[in-house]
Amino acid sequence: MTALQAVTAFAHKQDLRKSFNQLAKKSFGFDFEALYKSGLWNERYHTHAFADDSQIVANVSVSAITVHIEKVKRRAIQIGTVMTDPAYQHQGLATQLMQRVIKQYEAETDLIYLFARPGTERFYDKIGLTAVEEKLFSIPVSQKQRPVPDFRKLTPAANPQDMVVLLDRYGKRYPQSHLLDVSDGQHILGFHMLYDPDLEIIELLEPNALLLYKKIGQTMHLYEVISQSRISWQQIKSYVTQPGITEVIFHFTPTFPDLEPFVHQHTDRDALFVNKPELLPADFQFPELSHA
Repeated sequence: MTALQAVTAFAHKQDLRKSFNQLAKKSFGFDFEALYKSGLWNERYHTHAFADDSQIVANVSVSAITVHIEKVKRRAIQIGTVMTDPAYQHQGLATQLMQRVIKQYEAETDLIYLFARPGTERFYDKIGLTAVEEKLFSIPVSQKQRPVPDFRKLTPAANPQDMVVLLDRYGKRYPQSHLLDVSDGQHILGFHMLYDPDLEIIELLEPNALLLYKKIGQTMHLYEVISQSRISWQQIKSYVTQPGITEVIFHFTPTFPDLEPFVHQHTDRDALFVNKPELLPADFQFPELSHA
C-alpha cells in the first residue's frame, strides 16, 4: 500500500470519480454518476478524500447552503457522504477528514451541521458538534370528499425540462418558514429528485406554486412548497388534503399564517449535529429535501 494522498475536487477525474462511486455504492447502495451527468455535482458540492493511488478509500463531502434562521441568512455547510472503505477502517481516516473540513470552513461560515445515526454523540462531540433535537409537525384532516383543482405533474428524473423548471423555481423561491428554511441547495434537491422515485411533484395554477409530496396510506407527507410569494395553508389545502387523506405530516418547519400544527418529538430520523446550537430556534425541523 502506498502512502495515502489527500484529494479534493476530483469530479472531473474519471478514475477517482469511478472509485468514489464504487465506494458510495458499497456504503449507501447508490452512486453519484447520475448527479454528475446532470451537472448538479457542481461548485456547491465539495469532496474531501483520501486516495490510495487512484482508489478513494475515505471521504467527507461538504455542501454549501444558506440557512434562514428566524429570517436571518446564515452561511452554512452541511457535511455528508461520510464513508470509509472496509479495508481501511479503524485508522481514523474519516475523523481526520472531518477535522480538516471543520478547521477549513469554521472561520468562513456561521453554521456547520450534519445528520448521522443516533448513538454517535460521543464521536461528534469530540470534534465539536452537538446533538440537537428536531421536531415533527402534523395536522389531522377530515376524510370528507372534496374536489381537487387542476394541476400538472412534473417528472424531473425522466424529463430534463421539468428538472430545469423545478430548480429554477426553487432558486427563486420565497422562504416559506420564518423560523428555519434553506436556499441555494439546488444540487441537494436535484439529488433527491434523481434518486427517490416515490416523490411526486405537482405544479399548481392557483396559487402559482409547486408541491412536493408522498402519499403513504392515508398520510400525506408534504416535503416542499415552492413559490415566489408567501403561501397560506388555505391556498393549498385542497391539493394537499386529497380524498382518503386523514393526516398531513410536514417534512420542514411549517409557519403558514393560518395554521397551527401539532408538534411532536421526532423519533424516526437521523440525529442532527451542529457546531452552534444556540443559533437554532426552539422547535424546528430542517427541510428533509435539504439533507445531503
